[in-house]
Amino acid sequence: MKRRLNIFCAIVLLVLGWSVIETGYYMAIGARMGIQAGWDYAKAEAEGSTASQTEMKELERLKHLTYISTLPGLLQGKSDRLMQDSVFNTRTRRYVPAAYSSLLVSVETRHDTASSIASAVSGLLAFVATVWALVLFIRLIVSINKSDIFSWRNVRRLRRLGILLLATFGCALLQEWIKLQAVRQVLEIPGYELTLSDAVRGSTLLLGLCALIVGEVFAIGLKMKEEQELTI
Repeated sequence: MKRRLNIFCAIVLLVLGWSVIETGYYMAIGARMGIQAGWDYAKAEAEGSTASQTEMKELERLKHLTYISTLPGLLQGKSDRLMQDSVFNTRTRRYVPAAYSSLLVSVETRHDTASSIASAVSGLLAFVATVWALVLFIRLIVSINKSDIFSWRNVRRLRRLGILLLATFGCALLQEWIKLQAVRQVLEIPGYELTLSDAVRGSTLLLGLCALIVGEVFAIGLKMKEEQELTI
């Protein structure tokens, strides 16, 4: 029984760990690309005539690179906008109809100070909450392996775990919503509607709610056990 439980816990731990690593990785990659592009652009601008126009344009594009998610007209029920784009098929040497669900675009977005601060704080809080949730889950697994399962300490851990996962989802949602509003001000693609990025995962929300439910089930069981002991 304990072996099976350990396997399930290990799977959940891997999923949470992967989420933390993936979030940290993309944050690091994004920060590195932004810093590198800004540095190269400033360097090329300072050199002036030594930098070619092509290099300057390429650096300008990288500086404003943004990942967006789109909802094609096909999914909006607009048949007149059915697969209006195309991609080149190298096997048949012909263009085939296509619709895009996500794109990398280079657009200069404008953020006010409040939005920039809110976006940065939300991203940081989401990462911190995910790491904290992972630590709580490890402590929960250790406690279960020591046969300390139904205890108020584990109830508190499950409640905190659920709240942290919900906070992670909320912070990620806020950050992506701020980015979406900024992009919508400067970009409009015919036949497509800009939507929230798939970086906002409903699985985090579901895991948080499940942790809260399990925590409450543990709490009800402990209360019933305490009432029985008092009755006896």
